[in-house]
Amino acid sequence: MSATAFGVTKEGLPVTRYTLESRSGITVGVLDRGAIIQSILVPCPDGPVDVVAGFDDISGYEACDAYLGALVGRHANRLGGAFIEIDGKRWPVTANEGAKQLHGGLHGFDQKMFAAEQPAPNCLVLRCVSPDGEEGFPGEVTLQATYTLSDEGALSLDYQATSTRDTVINLTNHSYFNLNGGGSVLQHRLWLAASRFTPIDADALPTGEIRDVAGTPFDFCTAKQIGADLDACDEQLVLGHGYDHNFVLDKASGELATVAELCGDQTGIRMRCVTTCPGLQLYTANFLQSPPLVKGEKTIAPREAVCLETQYFPNSMNCPAFEKPIVRAGGLYHERTIYEFMK
Repeated sequence: MSATAFGVTKEGLPVTRYTLESRSGITVGVLDRGAIIQSILVPCPDGPVDVVAGFDDISGYEACDAYLGALVGRHANRLGGAFIEIDGKRWPVTANEGAKQLHGGLHGFDQKMFAAEQPAPNCLVLRCVSPDGEEGFPGEVTLQATYTLSDEGALSLDYQATSTRDTVINLTNHSYFNLNGGGSVLQHRLWLAASRFTPIDADALPTGEIRDVAGTPFDFCTAKQIGADLDACDEQLVLGHGYDHNFVLDKASGELATVAELCGDQTGIRMRCVTTCPGLQLYTANFLQSPPLVKGEKTIAPREAVCLETQYFPNSMNCPAFEKPIVRAGGLYHERTIYEFMK
């Protein structure tokens, strides 16, 4: 594993890029700012294909609000009303998307500088602390994110966190995948182990309903092209401007299981997603504004990337039927997601 300079933040802090290399030829670039996955290169006959969107220097990430490749939290996704409630006590948290909170507020983990350690080959441990009251959340949270790349090319993201007070913790990685290396992802084939999803309202917040996918554009129980039903006359697709929905995974919460498989139509690269989390947000990059210039002088536009964000359900604090990501003082938050790449 190698480490190279990746620029300096607006605050004058140096950023380092760490490169993990597998025996199978897959390489992964990780930044100590935001625990960002900056690149994933998968070997192909015509040369390596970078399957995640990102930037060539830290200034690109600072100028973009799309969370490309970042670890997001304390609470990933949306919190309606911008508050949390634990045991009848309510804490207001920062609203940064209208009257709700998105991905932890104005200064979430995506903007943190992490202390990095390399305890073993192709293993990177990233640590940071979120002070008590940051963005309104109770408790000082200590986070450790361990990124490990196996010889076979499986990238494991292992998150562990503790808090000094009862709080909520819900973390995810926000990589934008394109297994062709660029262009539309609508011909990518996707399979999800999810027979239900959580419908949203006009504010993109789950309503609390859990609905069967059968007979709807949200049925990926049999693999199909992402764009196969994207133009269907469906209220949920209109509300999300495409797919921007949480899927209820067909497994027990905490069980490590395969929940998704994505295949690039041009390269044949396959990505399998394995997780302990109970939900997965499928997002077709619908809200990218003024398509940012990314690596290699390319741009990325809506429908040219797809996110598979493993998580607890969005808006769970407002939905009685949803499992709550509450972490008790002195307790341990521990979730794991693995992205396996194959040809």
